[in-house]
Amino acid sequence: MDIKQDTINAEEMAKRLNTTSSNIRKWCIELEKHGYEFVKDNRKKRYYSVTDQTLLSNLKYAIQEKKLSLEIAAMTVIKGFDRNRSSSSTQEEHLKKEENNRELSVPQEHNNLTTDAVLNTMKEQFEQQQSINDKLLEMLDYYKDALQASEDKRRTEQEHMSKQLKELEERLADKISQQINNRDKEMMEYIRSSQQQQKEQLLEIAATQQSEEEQKKGFFARLLGK
Repeated sequence: MDIKQDTINAEEMAKRLNTTSSNIRKWCIELEKHGYEFVKDNRKKRYYSVTDQTLLSNLKYAIQEKKLSLEIAAMTVIKGFDRNRSSSSTQEEHLKKEENNRELSVPQEHNNLTTDAVLNTMKEQFEQQQSINDKLLEMLDYYKDALQASEDKRRTEQEHMSKQLKELEERLADKISQQINNRDKEMMEYIRSSQQQQKEQLLEIAATQQSEEEQKKGFFARLLGK
């Protein structure tokens, strides 16, 4: 297959985009999965046009600057490319009609002016495509920020719940500790009360025994006195 002179190979494309040939090949494979086609020679080696460079540049930006996955980034730039290509096709048809009409009425020396008009139109189309891609990336940024906000809210709620559970555990632990202390206190009071009762009972028994002994002594004293 004849390769156009205005195309470049992967090594040159890598230099222009300040990346590696490996990244270029990896990005191209992902773009081809989504239907994009590159010019290839008989050995299936890819060659890249100005349009391909624009597409790969947008893909690099989406991956490295917007932190999108390769698959999502490829889908985004392809979608923007398809929209711009649809719009460009209509403009190109209109431009061709104008050129045909001009060729019938404009002398040959004015061909350079027509070429400049074509270049200006191509420039406008490039800028339009870039604008569409920027809008798509802005939309992705919006959804990305929304997902991040949702994740932050979920994390905050989880931290709040964890804090409440921790406080509940601490209160429960304090309550259990207080109950244990109260039980120990009641037990000690019960033991002291039991000991006091036993002591009082012993004192009463001792007093009773002493009283009985004194009564016996008084009886024998009276008996012997007689």
